[in-house]
Amino acid sequence: METTKEEMFKITYNEKLDKLQIKNNNIIKNIVKKIKKHKIITTSIIALIAFSIANTIMIYNFLQILQTI
Repeated sequence: METTKEEMFKITYNEKLDKLQIKNNNIIKNIVKKIKKHKIITTSIIALIAFSIANTIMIYNFLQILQTI
């Protein structure tokens, strides 16, 4: 019976506070945990996004220079 209650309500024991707590399903906390766990993948994705933005800006500026000629 206790195992079904724990699964149903997602009750966990917090050793720091020394009490039972209901586990919150917060999306932001899950994202932060995944970022901390997968640092190389996160760094790669951030670099890809940064280089893509820089590339788009440089192409736009190049086309602006060609239009003035």
